[in-house]
Amino acid sequence: MALVPLLLLAAIVKAPAWIDDHRLARMVDRIQKYPPPAGADLGYFDRHVEVSGDSGDCWYTIRFELSTDRPIQEVLNHYRQAKIEDPDGDLGDYELVAYTPFDESGTPVDGTSATNSMILHLDGMYDGTWLDMRCY
Repeated sequence: MALVPLLLLAAIVKAPAWIDDHRLARMVDRIQKYPPPAGADLGYFDRHVEVSGDSGDCWYTIRFELSTDRPIQEVLNHYRQAKIEDPDGDLGDYELVAYTPFDESGTPVDGTSATNSMILHLDGMYDGTWLDMRCY
């Protein structure tokens, strides 16, 4: 019984982060449900979203991988025109960057295969709940 007040306090402190995590998880679901470009398949999808912030503004990064035979610019254009809703309800209010992994010699990791791995990063900002300590 002595631990009940401490557990309640811990739940109160963690609840804002749980609420923001739920909002970000809904965005990740929207990204996963959006059809990839022709000739592309979603690879490993990192559901762990990085969150940081300053003065109550939360910054997030969502990272996912595609296997595709399409050029990077075409894939970027596909996801930029998608206008996926962010945690604040804004459409397309994020930056999108893509890159292809290379080994030490500078050649693509996949070698000569017709499809290449491409990693996409969505970076954006949303208004966090007032007690999410990751945003301060």
